[in-house]
Amino acid sequence: MTGRQEPSRRRVLKGAAVAAATAALGIGSTYPAEASDASVTATSLDGTTSITMSLTGGSLRWSARRNGATVVAGSAMGLRLGDGTTLGADAVVTSHQHRHVDSAWQPVYGRNATVLDTYQEMRWNLRDNRTSINFGVQIRAYATGVAFRYVLLDPGTAAIAGELTTFVFPDGTLVYSARDEDDYNPVTPGSIPPTGTSSTDTGPLTDLPLTATYSGDLIACVCESARIDYPRMMLSSVPGQPNSLAAYLMRHTARGSGAVQTTSTVTTPFVTPWRAVVIGSTHAELIDNAELVLNLAPAGDLADTSWIKPGKVFRCNLTTADGLAGVDFAAARGLQYIEYDSGWYGPEHTSTDATQSISAIDLRTVIRYATGKGIGVFLYVNPMALNSPDSLFARYRRWGVAGVKLGFINDGTQAMTNQITAWARTAARHKLLIDTHDDVRPFGYERTYPNWISLEGVRGNEHGA
Repeated sequence: MTGRQEPSRRRVLKGAAVAAATAALGIGSTYPAEASDASVTATSLDGTTSITMSLTGGSLRWSARRNGATVVAGSAMGLRLGDGTTLGADAVVTSHQHRHVDSAWQPVYGRNATVLDTYQEMRWNLRDNRTSINFGVQIRAYATGVAFRYVLLDPGTAAIAGELTTFVFPDGTLVYSARDEDDYNPVTPGSIPPTGTSSTDTGPLTDLPLTATYSGDLIACVCESARIDYPRMMLSSVPGQPNSLAAYLMRHTARGSGAVQTTSTVTTPFVTPWRAVVIGSTHAELIDNAELVLNLAPAGDLADTSWIKPGKVFRCNLTTADGLAGVDFAAARGLQYIEYDSGWYGPEHTSTDATQSISAIDLRTVIRYATGKGIGVFLYVNPMALNSPDSLFARYRRWGVAGVKLGFINDGTQAMTNQITAWARTAARHKLLIDTHDDVRPFGYERTYPNWISLEGVRGNEHGA
């Protein structure tokens, strides 16, 4: 990553550095550290925002502040492995790293032509006293918020069963809780209502992003970014701790329709998703600062993005005449796309062949007409017809289709994360735009694959929203 790096001004502590693994992960300069209680703070370059990581009696904790006010009070950090090992409950620091980055990048589309990527980062490498497993924690402070993630350093594989991560809010905080496509309810962190069924994740669980309002002039939003090969995170109330929320890694898909995954096996070294808190003084500032989620995501992976054109789409009835009329409607009103939704290739819940339109639609004629008018065509596909996405998307590209709307995408498990990101990559390879419907929560991957232009996420048009 470009930018300036500065040596730490903190005293250089004694200890062994995990030099080879950290060099492989490309994280700045390494300084030895001692095996004792310690704390380290990353502060945004404008001085407004900070995140502190501490080690006391072997236990990791973190906190965050904005202009002197507490955003997150002392909260737990760590990972829980499949064999019951907890990393972060009995650890020792083995090395310390520090860097400043002051850079910028240009998104393919969005609110701003240039996104500033400016932060201070601190990192500890640690060793678990009971198992000698080596791991690390990175913390970052931006003017727009704070973030942290975990790093598993030892080469091999690891089964991750959960996180020790908590978010402890100041007294008087309200969070806007919702699950799946339910309404948002302002509640205290300890009062998230129990939800779920016997075939889904159950408990006092709320989805991300989660907005929190404070008694002072402060508003924040808990998010995740760079979720790759990892389950989606939810948050749960903590019994007996009214101001606390705990990280919960989903074991089911959003509606419980897929295989259950109680652990996620990863190849190590491995970095978890970022746990981020976007911070602002007003709702408008919070929206402006949400680019933090994109900054934490991997940089764009496409050499050619000239074909990616965001725009507005008009949904047509399922006939040739309506498709042609929809093209005229879009062209006359400055819209960029039309779409054939569920049913264009047969009944929604039984059709598995998305290469043949129903007899009422002459798809080739509509696509040719739309192309002549400068209008793109989106086609809906659900997972029943996505057994061979590479060949299907290649066919759509040959037809002249502009993009696909993926329906019934029930995010949640590690396997579904991998499936969703694979669909985005495959679509990009065939120069197709992607719109994912249903309960897919954003995690910044639209920076990596900007053909993923829309995540409908919450309360789609069938709810009148």
